[in-house]
Amino acid sequence: MDAYGMHRKTSDWLTLAAADNNARWCDVICRSHGLSTTFDEHVWKSQQRTPPLYPDAVTLTPTCSAADVLTRIDASTDCSVKDSFATVDLSSHGFRVLFESQWIARQGSVATAPRSSALTWRKVRTPTELEDWHSHWDRSGA
Repeated sequence: MDAYGMHRKTSDWLTLAAADNNARWCDVICRSHGLSTTFDEHVWKSQQRTPPLYPDAVTLTPTCSAADVLTRIDASTDCSVKDSFATVDLSSHGFRVLFESQWIARQGSVATAPRSSALTWRKVRTPTELEDWHSHWDRSGA
């Protein structure tokens, strides 16, 4: 039995974990912008429009239905939904597929992880540092 309380093949568990991890990333970004967000059994969502390039909702299960998504979001103009499992058809509600992709994974362990990296991490502690980070991250100038 996995962390989701189900018997699953490894690939199924990894897909669920990837969807959950991605929704949590969207959640952190949205909350850092002062937005109100929620998780439930099927969907993560933001109560308000999200920052550019972030979805308003992310599906968390392959059994999520169109109703599960649409009853939780403001589906007006510029709304976007990340269907993590490509199982929700929202086309009859005015949505269109923007792009398709697949989750990829590599089985591994700490022993196979790279031992060093040129990348470094540091906390952003001031509004100026956050603005500087954002300007480097968002090269589009939006």
